[in-house]
Amino acid sequence: MKAGDEKRRAERALENMIRRLPDDIGRTLRMMPESMSSKLEEIRFRTGRPVMVYAGGKEYEMYRSDNQKLTPEEMEKIFSLLVHHSAYSYQEDIRSGFITLDGGHRVGICGRAVTDGSGRIVNIKNITSINIRRGREVIGISDGLVPYLTDGKGRVRNALIVSPPKCGKTTVLRDVIRNLSNRGFKVGVCDERCEIAGAAGGRYGFDLGMRTDVIDSCPKDAGILMMIRSMSPDVIAADEIGTQSDAQAIERACVSGVSVIAAMHGDSFEDVLRSSVGSFVRRGIIQRLIFLTDRPTPGT
Repeated sequence: MKAGDEKRRAERALENMIRRLPDDIGRTLRMMPESMSSKLEEIRFRTGRPVMVYAGGKEYEMYRSDNQKLTPEEMEKIFSLLVHHSAYSYQEDIRSGFITLDGGHRVGICGRAVTDGSGRIVNIKNITSINIRRGREVIGISDGLVPYLTDGKGRVRNALIVSPPKCGKTTVLRDVIRNLSNRGFKVGVCDERCEIAGAAGGRYGFDLGMRTDVIDSCPKDAGILMMIRSMSPDVIAADEIGTQSDAQAIERACVSGVSVIAAMHGDSFEDVLRSSVGSFVRRGIIQRLIFLTDRPTPGT
């Protein structure tokens, strides 16, 4: 992809996100200088506070023409627009504390948790905080990793990308998928939260390469097994693994001769060993560990 195409794609994705917000907030965000909008990471809304933007590791207060502090009514309006006035259709995601917008943008939600008799969260009401984390692609960020992920014999090594939040693991995973796909490997992506591909209307929001197939809005464990049975992938990719059922599906893929590239939350080798896939590292099933930091920039 040419640099100009990548930039235009990023601009379209940002504009589509801004269109989901109230008009006055959208106008303010469109006034951001290109030097800020190109580095935009988060837009945060809090009841009784001004709109805050995080870009390039810095925090900015967004000035509006009216009262600077967001009211409860404005928060409800923002939330309603983000879910297309149909919170019910996003109910499963809301239970997890976030939704995903077209283009792979994740929206975190805080408010009053409603639980059932077992203590399970069934809804979040009276929204007090909303955080839009911008989904983005950085073409070529994984170029230096690929030689370590392939064995020179036409095989991809099983690997984990490990990092705390906001250190770029999904962005790096996305580019690893693109890289491997364009190098001749069939890649099956299990995109449970619609963040990796940023799919909308049957089209990908991000470049995942020539030989990539995506199943989204499906639990990772079920999606991995579906890919194995129906799409004959060389590689399966998944984000934010962590449950025991994820680990069982990954093991099933490995014993089926399919390589796995996955991302998970963590900050150290010890965190990996304590996770649901820790035994895979001890047994040599996971052959590569990639640790990311946000110093000096996300994706390092």
